[in-house]
Amino acid sequence: MTTINPDSLADGLDGTAAALAERRTAEHSFAKADADQKTVVPVLRRVARSLCVGLRGALEPIAGVKLRVDAPDAEFTQFDAWCDRQAELVSISQFVLNPMQGRVLLRMEPAFVSAMLDAFFGGSPRESTAFKKEFTQTDIRLIGRLARAIGERIGGSWNEVGSFSCHTAGHSTTVDGARVAAPTARIVAQRFRITLPTNVRYELEIVYPLDGLQAAEQCLTPAGFADERLPDPAWRDQMSKSLAQVTLPARSVLARPVLTLPQLADLKPGDIIPIPPARNLPLIIGDRIFARGSLGEQNGLAAFRIETIERG
Repeated sequence: MTTINPDSLADGLDGTAAALAERRTAEHSFAKADADQKTVVPVLRRVARSLCVGLRGALEPIAGVKLRVDAPDAEFTQFDAWCDRQAELVSISQFVLNPMQGRVLLRMEPAFVSAMLDAFFGGSPRESTAFKKEFTQTDIRLIGRLARAIGERIGGSWNEVGSFSCHTAGHSTTVDGARVAAPTARIVAQRFRITLPTNVRYELEIVYPLDGLQAAEQCLTPAGFADERLPDPAWRDQMSKSLAQVTLPARSVLARPVLTLPQLADLKPGDIIPIPPARNLPLIIGDRIFARGSLGEQNGLAAFRIETIERG
């Protein structure tokens, strides 16, 4: 017979209860985070796709070369965790994206600023091996130019999903100067990879306050949080141009005379088959009646006058 120690049994039950409580807490936390992501991920992806195009438009005139821009999925994290991984020297521009609450941040690497500076003064953007300890006044002026151009694209991309306006609200060269949110505030970091023709890659990052994103849902158009599988504008424009080149055969049937087999057998060159005047002739596109009308003449050519368009 096995003897059970009451103290051991109590300890075991307490441990099981604690484990179950921890599991319930964890499941609740994961569910909450998942709900947050489901709320904002679709619109973030739409904005990111638009911004990939917008960033090329903002940066290529300065870079002087074609750029490839792509955006991985956004990262959900806390503001202090994001700040902790930043370098000692970093370019952080601040924006107000009305009516979204909180500040939006744009992070640019010093190496990217140096590459754009070389290109701006007539060189070509290339990977720099020199370590930059501080930004020069020339760097700061170029950063301001880049921030204004990118800020316009941020506002334009958000305007595709709602009514937003974006304007600059400050700049810092250290993360300490850009602590615009509480350490535990939830944020969404959207990275953009900028790839040169030489396959040198840089990274920009736009940081949104998660609470601000959720509060801005009421400012979105009905399509703002729509299904992320909707086609992006660039694809839609290309499809429209392709469809404009498609040709379809059009024909009309003048008459359908009926002949008996003996009449058909007696036909010979020179015979005339009478065709009564006809109206309401069909205009057929492919195998479907598109319109109806009548035959006539224009500029010495036979012509078809459309009188009605078939519906349905």
